[in-house]
Amino acid sequence: MNEFFWIMEYVASFIEISMCCVFCSIFLTKEKLGEKRYLLILWSGVGSLLTIILNRIDIFSYINSILFIFILFLIQILIYRIKIALSILLTLIYAVILTAVDFMTAYFTALILDSEAGYLLNVQSLQRVACILLSKSLLVFIIITLSRIFKKTFILMKKYVVIMCSYSIFLLISLFVMVELNMGKGNTKIEILLTTFFVTSIVVELFMFYFVIKTGESYEQEQKAGLIEMKNRMLQKSLDETEQAFKLWRSSVHDYKNNVIALMQLADDGNIEEIRKYLSRENELIDRKMFYIKTGNSIVDTIVNTKQNLAEKRGITFVVNAAIPERCNVSELDLANILGNLIDNAIEASVNEDEAYIDLTIKEEKMFLVMKIVNKYSGEFSKKLETTKSKKMFHGIGIGSIKSIVDKYGGEFSIKKQGDEVIAKILLPNF
Repeated sequence: MNEFFWIMEYVASFIEISMCCVFCSIFLTKEKLGEKRYLLILWSGVGSLLTIILNRIDIFSYINSILFIFILFLIQILIYRIKIALSILLTLIYAVILTAVDFMTAYFTALILDSEAGYLLNVQSLQRVACILLSKSLLVFIIITLSRIFKKTFILMKKYVVIMCSYSIFLLISLFVMVELNMGKGNTKIEILLTTFFVTSIVVELFMFYFVIKTGESYEQEQKAGLIEMKNRMLQKSLDETEQAFKLWRSSVHDYKNNVIALMQLADDGNIEEIRKYLSRENELIDRKMFYIKTGNSIVDTIVNTKQNLAEKRGITFVVNAAIPERCNVSELDLANILGNLIDNAIEASVNEDEAYIDLTIKEEKMFLVMKIVNKYSGEFSKKLETTKSKKMFHGIGIGSIKSIVDKYGGEFSIKKQGDEVIAKILLPNF
């Protein structure tokens, strides 16, 4: 009979650990468990064995409970290997649900069987087996229900993770303290009150978690709305630049037509020498007009050449040394956004400078895409790059857009002033 009890303890621990893995998978993976289900079974089995070893020392104790929570956390790290802070939060939330369900079931079963909750928690018996079956069935039901309700992905800000972790720890301590203070008293009213408290704990914990998720979804929607607005601005800017290109093309066609008329007139007059001089001048102009920066990416070529033309019209020397690698993990839209904003800022900052210049470098270095832009600026520099109308060259929208893209790729962005130069540098992983 003793072996039967320990088999039931092992099964209960296996269910607890596997349900923790399922609960965490809801939020830590974008796809179904797939091949991870074998890891789940493996580590649930190992974790259950460790739990049984602890239970043989003492079936119910605070030290065992803390060690069990630690085992749960380690297993999540071994299976998912990502988002440690989120893994801690999810493990603590699950621990609150598990603890509240176990205590609630123990006190409820004690009321039904006219027994003591302390006896069901500490002594192996058929009543404890009944309690285990009831509590684990309820636990599986709750976790499966949650997996149907909650979405697979969401964003959590650090402050909410800290708040939820703190609250979960407080609730766990409260649950154990309530049990410790009333262990063995056998008062029916107290047991009803405690059962209500455990149910309320589960509801409040899940409600807070739901609120945090909805807050994260709201934040994500704001981010997406901001991104759409940014894309619309970039599209409008692209349309404006395309219109300028068409105007330049129409102007070139008009000039070409006039050139043909002039050459025909010179030919009719038999003025070969003037024709030669005319063609020589046009050849020099064509050489200058045909200078086109090629970076290896057509979108970047368009942005850089358009911005260079704009800068030179404002009397700014624009030097480019750019080469985009064939295999580039950064999307063309993000490249256009980054370079468009960086160069616009540099042009606005340099426009009133004497002997103004902009130096743009793009290269791959040690598996990183490096973008560096240097421009002359002798004015006052805002280290925080705050949005102010008096500092248009560092407007917040452009810088905020750049930072958002850099964060998306896990890169680095820095901007600083050295002497009369402002240096902006971006490193994006390209592996």
